[in-house]
Amino acid sequence: MDVTTFLAMVWGPVVFAVGLGIFISRDVYVRIYKDIQKEPLAGLTFGIFAMIVGIIQISVHNFWGSFREAFVSFLGWGTFLKGAVFIIYPRFIDKAAEWEVSKKMVPVAGGVTLLAGIYLIWIGFF
Repeated sequence: MDVTTFLAMVWGPVVFAVGLGIFISRDVYVRIYKDIQKEPLAGLTFGIFAMIVGIIQISVHNFWGSFREAFVSFLGWGTFLKGAVFIIYPRFIDKAAEWEVSKKMVPVAGGVTLLAGIYLIWIGFF
């Protein structure tokens, strides 16, 4: 099994579950972001964890040759960058979450996340 397939197997069910969770428990996910605004230590902890996960993935998978490789690599870089933003400029995350809720973008984010999870499950398990 190659590393792209392995990472898709790891990421796929998690991303799919988050996407499904956004649809089933929308209010809980909105509250999670609002609670992170109230608890800066939670944001810092998430940022550190996300950066570590991103660095680990980037160090073992930074391939951009095919779409599936690029998609998995993008997840690593995206996780790393989101963690860095949480640490360096946490107000940006607050503003982005407020914008997403005010513009009623939560279902769009859930749909994109759900589709990404389905794609990752597909390339990981099938």
